[in-house]
Amino acid sequence: TFSPDGTPTNGIFVWFDDLNGVNKVKNEIAKRFEKAGIAPYWKIDTYRDFEFSKDLMLQFQSDRTLFLLIAGVILIVACCNIISLLVLLVNDKKKEIAILQSMGASFKSIAAIFGICGVAMGALSCLLGSSLAILTLSHLDKLVSLLSSLQGHNAFNPAFFGQTLPNQLSYEALLFVLIATPLLSLAAGLIPAIKASRIRPSSVLRSE
Repeated sequence: TFSPDGTPTNGIFVWFDDLNGVNKVKNEIAKRFEKAGIAPYWKIDTYRDFEFSKDLMLQFQSDRTLFLLIAGVILIVACCNIISLLVLLVNDKKKEIAILQSMGASFKSIAAIFGICGVAMGALSCLLGSSLAILTLSHLDKLVSLLSSLQGHNAFNPAFFGQTLPNQLSYEALLFVLIATPLLSLAAGLIPAIKASRIRPSSVLRSE
């Protein structure tokens, strides 16, 4: 008999943790009601159908899309930084690369060196970023209090976000970051690796 928006109701609210399965639960309840012969007397709605939450859920979905786009831009910038750093490293180490080639190092081994450098940079930044994210989540309430005190009002309106922000760590997202970041770093390191493998030792050593 509890209504989230405070309006009187004679219905029954079903609460569960996994909101992604809301349609599955709705269909299961409808089947049970149909089997019991009471389906015509009940209207089954999900939280997405409530009048008070429709606009709010649309806003949350828009915010999520916006944050995903921002994250994508950040990833592109990070990959470009890795490419720039490795290209500078290749240009700075031309002489050393030429010496290695003249000593018998293959093009693949030279390219592998800079590819591993890209993966190492990505893995290190991934571990550092994940650690900072976990640290932020564990002290989220203090961070919100600090932001509120700096602004002079609540940083997050309790009417929309509740008294506390969710600070549960998503292990699926963490696993995705730990896998995707080294792969993206490897992809970003391919361009400098190919550039390094195409250096001709004779021309480089003659110019030196």
